[in-house]
Amino acid sequence: MIPNGITPADDQTAADIFGMSVGYWRDTKHWEKIRGLKLLNREGSRRRIYSKEQLLAAQVEEARAKAVNEQPKYDLPPVPAGEHPDDLLDLEESLQALPEERRVTLSTWKGYKHGSKTRLPAPDFNLGGKKGEDGEIVGGEDFWRRQTILDWDANRPGPGSEPGRGRKVGSKNTAPRRLTPEAQQRRDRTRQLLDENPAITAAKLAEELGVHPVHAERLLSAARKESNRLPFTTQQAQERRERTRQLLDENLHGLTAPELAEELGVHRVHAESLLSAARQEKLRELLAERPELTVEDVQSTFGFSVTAHARTLLDKVREESTQQ
Repeated sequence: MIPNGITPADDQTAADIFGMSVGYWRDTKHWEKIRGLKLLNREGSRRRIYSKEQLLAAQVEEARAKAVNEQPKYDLPPVPAGEHPDDLLDLEESLQALPEERRVTLSTWKGYKHGSKTRLPAPDFNLGGKKGEDGEIVGGEDFWRRQTILDWDANRPGPGSEPGRGRKVGSKNTAPRRLTPEAQQRRDRTRQLLDENPAITAAKLAEELGVHPVHAERLLSAARKESNRLPFTTQQAQERRERTRQLLDENLHGLTAPELAEELGVHRVHAESLLSAARQEKLRELLAERPELTVEDVQSTFGFSVTAHARTLLDKVREESTQQ
């Protein structure tokens, strides 16, 4: 899939950007050396697809690193996640964009591409093809906008040429859209981050979720509408923090995130964040009384079974104290 907002690039374009032949690009598998570079093609696709924006950023960094004789430190722009009407899908991905109960077999779907009775709409984009003598694109790989496929499927007739498979032209789909597990996780994580920091920005959310800032803005807006929150600390969030600290003081050695989640009626991930913040607050108090606290003391105090957890907590609190 080529996400909306991304400029697609194939091997030839990538090789041109790095100033090498396409054969050398493929032989050295240079794309595998670029940490964070994301392949956009579906697994099993015959053509590798990259984000041109990521390739350009990687080439600039490699040139910089070479000039100062050091290893590249890649910081590539993120590739938008989630679904957008303008995402570009290849033939197989287009089939998967339909609701499961309305999908045909892959062989039937491939037949629709050049069918006479049932035929897919013209592709919206072709990658790697060339114009033939008649002006048409030949070769390469065809892609369709997600919305192009959904509109075509919604308006095509059912058996007997009667409208049956989709909605009528001009009508609106009022059925709720089913979320993928990944999309639901992003929504849950957005609500959690909003609870923790009601003033969180779309830019920060995009960085946290690894999505496009525009997508992050939509997620944040939906979460605020759903929770009827304003960008400042709410009474409910404060009460959760205070209750977490109370429960931790009552059971310093044994309080767990699942227990806290059940007590507060929140998602387990949110409970883990609340519990971590409460432990940090408690440890700051303990360090004020006993600055010589060791990792073993912290492990015993909070009942950590893994020493590394205690070390991480102690280092974090001490680092914060030195920065203040």
